[in-house]
Amino acid sequence: MALIKIESGEVTRHVGSRGAFAVAETVTLPDGRTFPKSYTVWQDAEAPAIGAIVAVTGVMSAKIREYESQGQVKHAVDISINDPEVTVMGAPKPSTPEATAAEIQAIADSAVRELPF
Repeated sequence: MALIKIESGEVTRHVGSRGAFAVAETVTLPDGRTFPKSYTVWQDAEAPAIGAIVAVTGVMSAKIREYESQGQVKHAVDISINDPEVTVMGAPKPSTPEATAAEIQAIADSAVRELPF
């Protein structure tokens, strides 16, 4: 049994209706290049909101799958996290400039100040 820990990942989608979700983290190589790495987290609880930043620890499992691309059979490894401990570390990011402005205005309203936009 292998344990896996994701210190900071973003919830990218919900999987099914029982609380499973996909989470992605950004991996940085020694030469500075980055790429996203995705995992599926299987749980029987309410999934965090899409865009939320989470930390996840759990039991890792891997499954090799085949797919066809440009006439060739290729292979990929799907990584799953079972029996997870999920900690929501941050709320989803606003998806539009208008949503960002509305969030900022809500903060200002709670401080009884008006922002100039």
